[in-house]
Amino acid sequence: MQIAPQRPQRFPARWLLRAASLAAVMLLAACGFALRGVTPLPFDTLYVGIADNTRFGADVRRALRAASPNTRLVDQPDQAQAILQQVHSRRTLREVSLNAQGRVEEYELGIDFTFRLITNKGVAILPDTTLSVYREMPYDDQVVQAKQGQIESLYQSMQQSLVSRLLRRLTAADVRTAAQAAARGESDPDAPVFDPNAAPSDAGPETWQTPGSPGTGSW
Repeated sequence: MQIAPQRPQRFPARWLLRAASLAAVMLLAACGFALRGVTPLPFDTLYVGIADNTRFGADVRRALRAASPNTRLVDQPDQAQAILQQVHSRRTLREVSLNAQGRVEEYELGIDFTFRLITNKGVAILPDTTLSVYREMPYDDQVVQAKQGQIESLYQSMQQSLVSRLLRRLTAADVRTAAQAAARGESDPDAPVFDPNAAPSDAGPETWQTPGSPGTGSW
């Protein structure tokens, strides 16, 4: 008695394509990527009043170019339809808990970043807005040097979070509406007016103290 050989099971090409697409999406999700649309900025030219020789300033510009490739970043405020001004930036380091010997065993790291968005005439599109981010970190005073590196790494991660939040705020619907009204000359008469050529109040890197040893944190 002869047994007929089994034929390999064939799957429709459409099913295979769907399976491959699902696998790709799951792989991207596992790697921490999100598929989402890009919301462009509501103006053609923008001046960024954050020092470009800092990591934070470079990251902000990179994010703006990626989100709104048709918006040109210009070198002078008078060349721009809108101006992003840094008002204040501050790093904080606060004791959260102590051990039985009275030594710090946990710190809270923070960054406060205040900015505004104005027209080249100084009219506020988005008045002074503060974004804050905080992280907690366990601390051991026996390994100060290693913790200094961990603190700086945490600050850099927090900085990236601020860049994402800043971008979402600049592309929000109310900012678009205010920018369009300003372009038509219909700005709120009660909106504050600022100097478009004003330098940031704290343009340089801020000095901060690492536990047990002085250090300088630079954006």
